[in-house]
Amino acid sequence: QLVEVNGSPCLKLTEDEEKMTIPGTKTIYRLYDAAGHPFMDLMALEEEPSPSVGQELAVRVLGRLGETSKVVPTTVEPLHRTYFRDGQVCEPLPSLPEVRSHAQASLNLLSPAHRRLHQPQPYPVAVTERLHGLLTELRQASQ
Repeated sequence: QLVEVNGSPCLKLTEDEEKMTIPGTKTIYRLYDAAGHPFMDLMALEEEPSPSVGQELAVRVLGRLGETSKVVPTTVEPLHRTYFRDGQVCEPLPSLPEVRSHAQASLNLLSPAHRRLHQPQPYPVAVTERLHGLLTELRQASQ
């Protein structure tokens, strides 16, 4: 999806919050609870500092952007990796068995509430307050 043009963040306008693009160059983190289960994925602007373990963080969950939630991660895992830059491979690509193994390990870490087949608990994806501020700014500028 197009999220930046010539270094400036841009936004796809839509009434449907779930179809909206999140502007700017981002990075993403997986936040874990004390039991070792991931409880949220968090998108942040690339230049923002990484979330800190044990430190309270204000976030906006996609689908409920109007309200701020506070979370305290026990572990923070950076998820974003750049494999291609300027049309060139800049990091060796993992093999198919490595990708499969990583995906299976990630699924096994999910809490039973997220994994169950009957009425699973939705897994939240959130944005930082700063990224939410950029989103709000771009939406207002386009009206």
